[in-house]
Amino acid sequence: MISSTIHEPVLVPPIRTDAITPLPRGRGDIQTAVVNLVDRLAPAVPVARQPSLARDIAEVIASGPSSMVDNMFLRQSIIRGGTATNDHVIEGLAAWVTVLFDLSNLRHDRCRALDVEVDIPDEALDRLARVLSKSCNGCILAVPHIGSIELFVAHLIDRGFNIGFVYSIGHKPTPTERWIYAGRHAARGTPIAIGRRHTGAEISKALKNNDVVLMVVDVYPSAKYKGIVAMAHDAEFNYPPGPARYARSGTPILAGFATRRDAQGFSMNILDPIEYHASMPKHSAASDLTQRLATTIAEFTAERPEAYWLWHPIPHDPFLAVAQRQRPDLLNSAAATIEDDEATALEVDAVNSTLMV
Repeated sequence: MISSTIHEPVLVPPIRTDAITPLPRGRGDIQTAVVNLVDRLAPAVPVARQPSLARDIAEVIASGPSSMVDNMFLRQSIIRGGTATNDHVIEGLAAWVTVLFDLSNLRHDRCRALDVEVDIPDEALDRLARVLSKSCNGCILAVPHIGSIELFVAHLIDRGFNIGFVYSIGHKPTPTERWIYAGRHAARGTPIAIGRRHTGAEISKALKNNDVVLMVVDVYPSAKYKGIVAMAHDAEFNYPPGPARYARSGTPILAGFATRRDAQGFSMNILDPIEYHASMPKHSAASDLTQRLATTIAEFTAERPEAYWLWHPIPHDPFLAVAQRQRPDLLNSAAATIEDDEATALEVDAVNSTLMV
């Protein structure tokens, strides 16, 4: 049996945050402004202090109208089945900023990043180990945009599992995308970029090695392919076809969850494999598995909407499509204010880190 462990506290020496070179920021690029601020603060701020600081930063972001705020408003409204408040938007943005802190911690000091309490049931680790021991083609761990997925990966790796994780990145990555990639890479899993000519081969290679492949499945960020349509949050969402495709080849599919990190730490869980009905026609079996996976993911997300941190627009954005078809009131509400991304980015740039520590 693989048991969970809690790392002993590690003292962190002071670090000159002014020695960190900021990433270049284009006009209106709020994400890079936030990344620069987080990368300044993360090495010097105690890990336990970071979630509350993330909320402070989220309040700065939400203090004015921007595309980031509008996108988070749309997602939080649909997940909650109502109309999100400003506090709901702040909580979602704070969850995202906390993930950025985790990425920066991993980049600067992996041991410090993992120096948090982790609640993962022994039965979850036993379940994953048992599934792998019986599989000849690894397994897929399907997760939503909740909690620090990179910490999820790192803790599983430190407990003896080999993890490949599928992620999206531009063909010509920006400095900010490379910064995020560096944090993911520091988790020590095997990164697999989605939408590349070799993506399928790399996933298959990891599975043949009997590894765990982690996929974020609550949206499918493909500009070329629609994916598999499933019902979630009382609406149609596009899910990636990968889980169903590999299930057809005998790969077990398990849903997994990480909660939002707080001052103490976070929790993780892994559920039983989702059955693939091989007796059904191929397309029906794929749709059936995807729907049951989507139902599980949506139920968990609806229970913890404040921890859902995906804010950026994606190809075939299902949240936007839902609003256009079923919730035009949300679009009307967002359109009532004029977005000013540059003003918000400047507000973030102007945050005095010494006052916030």
